[in-house]
Amino acid sequence: MIPQRYREVLPPHWYENEIAEWHFGIMEEAVDTHEAKLEELQGQFLLQRATWGISVWEWMYFHQVQSGTLEQRREAIRRKRLAKRPFTLPALRQMGAQYGKLQVVVEKFEDKEIHFEYAANAPINVNGLQTDFEYVRPVHIKQAVTVAKPITEQIAVKGSAYQHTVDYPICGLEMPQEIGVSGTLAAETMNLAGQPSYYRIDSPIAGFEIPMKEGTT
Repeated sequence: MIPQRYREVLPPHWYENEIAEWHFGIMEEAVDTHEAKLEELQGQFLLQRATWGISVWEWMYFHQVQSGTLEQRREAIRRKRLAKRPFTLPALRQMGAQYGKLQVVVEKFEDKEIHFEYAANAPINVNGLQTDFEYVRPVHIKQAVTVAKPITEQIAVKGSAYQHTVDYPICGLEMPQEIGVSGTLAAETMNLAGQPSYYRIDSPIAGFEIPMKEGTT
């Protein structure tokens, strides 16, 4: 039967045609071989995937073929490319992000140092960072300092609060049988902090006499 990739674009009466099946079966093999070679060729333009094309990379950067394994040769080219980058904060951030969960890069002018601050909750490849940094370090910078900082996260407490208006009876007046209460439901996000304080308020009891010299609450 004709391969599925071709049946999708052919009319149904072609499906059982033996000549068409033979033709498209041979063509499928040729197409697959061509796509595999094309993908392999494209991979030579990427340093991480280059194999037989690694010698072309070496001629561009070293003007001669290097020795060692493929991984060692790729690493030498990567460091050579790294050394050609400008010594700027964006370039340093890109470099530092390869070796841990980078938070910020800070330049300490007075100490002539570059501080790479990482999150302490993730692995940090200090040796890899120091090795790469030496390739781009200018003479006026002494060293790179790796700093691991604990991550503190804010905890938000979410709840529902009810707000009501309550009508209290006035002293000396008859209290009705039903007290009207009105209120609204509000949903808010509250960040809790600080210490609570409590205060006592003395209110008169309904039905008791209040001296004239005392105020009411």
